[in-house]
Amino acid sequence: MENAEADTAPQAPPATVERKKYLVFAALFTISLAADQVTKIWARSSLKGHPPITVIEGFFDFRYSENPGSAFGLFRNVAGARWLLLGIGLIAMGVVVSLLRKVKPNQLRLAAELGLLAGGALGNIIDRVASGVVTDFVLWKIHQHEWPVFNVADAALVVGVIALLFDMKGDKEPPKKTDIEKPSKKRK
Repeated sequence: MENAEADTAPQAPPATVERKKYLVFAALFTISLAADQVTKIWARSSLKGHPPITVIEGFFDFRYSENPGSAFGLFRNVAGARWLLLGIGLIAMGVVVSLLRKVKPNQLRLAAELGLLAGGALGNIIDRVASGVVTDFVLWKIHQHEWPVFNVADAALVVGVIALLFDMKGDKEPPKKTDIEKPSKKRK
């Protein structure tokens, strides 16, 4: 009797299930974009023109930097790089939206990863449009060896890409075992 009741339990309508992936995407998109923009406002007002702030001696500082290029300073001295990188960012946003539409309703983690990518991409697009440079301020280092200065948008992009790579690796299904073929009987 209990099984019969469980089978007749109301299930969420398909539209509600589909909506969850968009809510998860929107939540991670909003959080990553807001965190990026708020921290960049703080960095421009508190760090610009001031010495770096040491958070953990020898490992982690806040150091203001303006990056006219892309990650690791690529395209830094390229004429028109601002517009090239803006175009690449907009294309990336289009790809993310296209991928989100293809995400199955139960793939909420994938929707979250795409939200991180979109939030990070838009965070840096806003900087490029508003001022032509991206505000960076997070510096990781190990004594004298420094990682390039980055921001929250960059971190969201990296986490999103790495998570997507792990998910893509996990999506590969092991080959299915096929039935052992029986030798066919020859007709005489």
